[in-house]
Amino acid sequence: MVYAAMRVRVRRAALASATVVGLLLWGDVSQASAASLEEQVRKLRAEIRKDVGVRLPSVPVPANNPQTKDKVKLGEALFFDPNLSSCAEVACATCHLPGKGFSDGNEVSHGCKGTEGRRNSPTIFQAAYLSHLFWDGRVQSLEQQALSPVVDPVEMANTWDNVISYLRTGVHPLTGKAFPDAKKFYEVAFGKVFEREISITTVAKAIAAYERTVTSFDSPFDRWVRGDDKALTVAQKRGMLVFFGRGKCSKCHNAPHFTDSDFHNIGIPNAGFEKAAQFPQNPGICKGVAPTVDPGRAEVPALHASCADVGTFKTPTLRNVTLSAPYMHNGKLDSLDAAVVHYEDLSQGTITAVAGELDVDVRKGTILFGAGAGAADDVPNMIEFMKALTGSQLRGPNGGVAPPSSK
Repeated sequence: MVYAAMRVRVRRAALASATVVGLLLWGDVSQASAASLEEQVRKLRAEIRKDVGVRLPSVPVPANNPQTKDKVKLGEALFFDPNLSSCAEVACATCHLPGKGFSDGNEVSHGCKGTEGRRNSPTIFQAAYLSHLFWDGRVQSLEQQALSPVVDPVEMANTWDNVISYLRTGVHPLTGKAFPDAKKFYEVAFGKVFEREISITTVAKAIAAYERTVTSFDSPFDRWVRGDDKALTVAQKRGMLVFFGRGKCSKCHNAPHFTDSDFHNIGIPNAGFEKAAQFPQNPGICKGVAPTVDPGRAEVPALHASCADVGTFKTPTLRNVTLSAPYMHNGKLDSLDAAVVHYEDLSQGTITAVAGELDVDVRKGTILFGAGAGAADDVPNMIEFMKALTGSQLRGPNGGVAPPSSK
């Protein structure tokens, strides 16, 4: 039995029955006896197995970009090569480091010449399964996603002509420095994978192929689903019952990827760095959005008139969430503790939306969590449960962020 594929935009029903089971647990799970706790988690496990199975599905792969080992190896080289940037210092991996959960540990990412971005670098764990990418969901495939950072002036700040020239000649056009080992590597790799075609399309396909390997599984939670009762601690089991129950976390962070790939407004406050120059389209969005507020998904040109999308951002996966602090679209919440407390504040009704309206699923009276009609130990138990979502991780190449070697 495998997890059902989850490429549709809205996946909220994925754990509908499991949530129903959890909603029956209105009592204080922190006071449940050991026998009662185990009975409750066994019922939950049965519902999870029924709804989504016990393993991840195969990674969705487009017909025009099949996976091969050689293509993935080429994509990895491109992903870690800083020479794709104008300054020869910023690679894809600069903002998506394996050791930091394929994020970068910063509030917002920095590009060539120290330019500062306006959004936090999201993890790419499980990105292969998502129907929309970037915080605002402006693209629908990894191939599309790979095109933007190269030319973004606050990221790699390059041109595709420069990138293609470097890959063909081994000479960085703007620094003039030659990389003969990289030239030889790319000559062989593109020859083997794409019949020597070095183009925007083949580069994007190779990077996307590599990113499709960045998935995580075999966490303590997964082992528990498969039947290992000792894989989770008591605190993690209590947190899990709240997660799938009265806390309603699984409404948006549903298994198996712990995201619905949808967009929600959860009232994240400004981080303090926001400037009107970063959001030039705000006056034309929903009859005008405050100049120093990130409009979220409504910034997508086709959605400028959609007031319902103002302030909404894509639900991030919680797999390996302990590795990718700080959190949220602007990195405002610097720790997992702060992120969980934010939801406790939501449950008490003390959070208001900076732009747009709070999602109906996070308003007071909807989620019962912590001080918001929950239990005193909900926050620490929830944090413990999220730690149980830390699973397999992918290592980068031995050379780290550097041009590839022909050796």
